[in-house]
Amino acid sequence: MPRFPWAIIAISTAISLAGCSNMPDKANIQLRKQIQSMQANIDQLNHQHDADEATIRGLESSATTVPTLPPDEIDQLVTASGFRFGKVTGGWRADPNAPADTELKVFVVPTDEQGDDLKAAGSWHVELFDLNLKDPRIGQWDFDPATAKNAWVGTFLVYMYALDCPWQTAPTHEKLLVRVTYTDLLTHRVFTEDYDHAMVKIAQ
Repeated sequence: MPRFPWAIIAISTAISLAGCSNMPDKANIQLRKQIQSMQANIDQLNHQHDADEATIRGLESSATTVPTLPPDEIDQLVTASGFRFGKVTGGWRADPNAPADTELKVFVVPTDEQGDDLKAAGSWHVELFDLNLKDPRIGQWDFDPATAKNAWVGTFLVYMYALDCPWQTAPTHEKLLVRVTYTDLLTHRVFTEDYDHAMVKIAQ
């Protein structure tokens, strides 16, 4: 449906007058030029209108609402105040008979103010270091909240995120350092911890 119907009516009326009048040819030509100019302006306005609507739809679809609470209210909630590593964090291989590990598996869980485990959503950034090397960082991986959610393991024995980190550079030493940064989705607090005794099996 045209966005400017009044202009269309005006153009139609002008065309009818131009066709039925006995004005000299020069006047008719001038009127038709004015009508063409009006139509071009209308087309431009309609195009701009469509562009503005597309921009609004794009902004609406990408907009996010992040609730911000005062610190005293956040302190009353049960929120993540840190995280801890699982003791089995280290090298892993799908085939136990394989000669070497194929990835790092990081077990982590957010903790509340009392240090109790908390299934809290957030993003994780994992870095792996071989401190025996001149350039010690041998890998880094990122897990957004959606990816981390799929990595959650909630069983009687394991109540943690299990983050799979395939080798980017295969380690050459058995003892590595893992550094993890967790960003809580609710409060946007950021926590970083090191795990300095991750053991891996390397190829002999």
